[in-house]
Amino acid sequence: MVKATKSHLLFAVAGVFALAAVGCVSEDATPAAPTRDASFVGYSSPDTKQTTCGNCHVDVQAEWAQTKHSSAWADLQASGNADASCNKCHTTNGLTNGVGDSTGFFTVSATAQRFYQDVQCESCHGPGAAHISAPGESQPLSTMLVDNTYNDGCAACHNSTHHPFAEQLAVSRHGRMPNWEGPTNTGASCQVNCHSGFGAMGVYATRAPFRDGQKTAVYTDTAVGLMCSVCHEPHNAVGNPAQLRLAGLSTTDTAQHVCGKCHNRSPVATASSWRSSRGAHSAQFASLQGYAGWVPASFGNIKGPARHGTMEGSCATCHMNNAPVNTAAGAFAVQNVGHTFEVIPCLNAASVGTGGIDTSAAGCTEEQRDFSACGTSSCHGSQESARLAMDRTQSEIRSYVSLLWIDADGDQTIDALPVDSGWIPKLLQHDATRAAGTKRLATSGPDTLETVAKGARFNLLTFGHPAGHADGSWGVHNPGYIRAVMANTVNLMRTTYATSDTLAGVPPAVEAMLARAVRR
Repeated sequence: MVKATKSHLLFAVAGVFALAAVGCVSEDATPAAPTRDASFVGYSSPDTKQTTCGNCHVDVQAEWAQTKHSSAWADLQASGNADASCNKCHTTNGLTNGVGDSTGFFTVSATAQRFYQDVQCESCHGPGAAHISAPGESQPLSTMLVDNTYNDGCAACHNSTHHPFAEQLAVSRHGRMPNWEGPTNTGASCQVNCHSGFGAMGVYATRAPFRDGQKTAVYTDTAVGLMCSVCHEPHNAVGNPAQLRLAGLSTTDTAQHVCGKCHNRSPVATASSWRSSRGAHSAQFASLQGYAGWVPASFGNIKGPARHGTMEGSCATCHMNNAPVNTAAGAFAVQNVGHTFEVIPCLNAASVGTGGIDTSAAGCTEEQRDFSACGTSSCHGSQESARLAMDRTQSEIRSYVSLLWIDADGDQTIDALPVDSGWIPKLLQHDATRAAGTKRLATSGPDTLETVAKGARFNLLTFGHPAGHADGSWGVHNPGYIRAVMANTVNLMRTTYATSDTLAGVPPAVEAMLARAVRR
């Protein structure tokens, strides 16, 4: 095999343009020569969908040819809805890559437009002629960031009322990371993992030459939320739905589950974490599969995935429901494409806007939230049934939590009596007068042995913290498992400390729930 040199490549590219300029000559007529763009190189062979870039980047060409981007023009024509207004996103031009003009498809001659059909490399990377002329000096890198201009990368096309992927991602917690929770997510260890676009790219990306994944003056790890390319491989992900980087939405393998990769960081009690005052972190996937939290042997065989965790699509089935949203008058307003990741988004009239779906609870009653993802015939049967099931589960978990802790001062921190109330604050108050080595909730020093109180605090913070730092579903991710964990935790707390500490009584209604839960 002869290795291509720079001069060979330049000759080959020049030949492409020369042939395009000469055209086909017949004895009867000389058709107008196709006028190509000077910056955008497009296809070298439209008939075989061989991009000019792909003549060198052979592996990427092969991957791209498997994507729907490679058939964007033909699919548009076959849709029955082809219109000139669609051409921006179904051709290669300067409107989708930050260039900001109409070069490419829109400025070449009609006979040359077929060289710029489909969403080719330059649709995202920008014009390629300069890179071909001087590969070492010009390295076009695409960005998949989402900002309010929607003029670069994925966001340039994947927006608007019918497919508002960009708008919904921008207002979601993923898109607003790392700053949506304020200073709690600004630590360096958080940002280099999942709490920034820069960090998450390092966790998910199998190849890193994306502007999104490079820490620069513009794309810093403290300023950028998650972008499209964290979950989606821009070139291709052969065999994966929606060009996802990882293979699974239904798998139980956290290394391959798109959501579980981050939502399973430190979900179980370990030698160091169970005595922490923080509890589990990002335990949603482990809750779904039924192994999150502190589960001593005395709890019995309560582990196992919920039906929610065994459903086809898993997290995406509920968190990425795709359905039209109508105004109060019943007219179409926007298509929910699931990229707010809200299970029960607010669909009241005030929430329907450019962003698509309201992601906050402000001004939205439970009756105005959409339970259509849950209310299917194979699940809860109706939206009302799903709403009642959620209310019942969350009310039960909150009842158990209120026995253990009531955050009286609203600071989301467990304080000793008399600041907060409940069994754990009471034990904290008693611990203040106990000798070293005998404290039930100490996290350091000689008090490092496992205690029921420390395990109870871990479960409380995992399944019942008001800020939702750990699981956040109040039982919904795995009703049977979480109910059993919390009920057993309450009962074990009561039997362990009743003789030495007077714990508050349990209301009859909660006693009945406890009795049912532990029989699981």
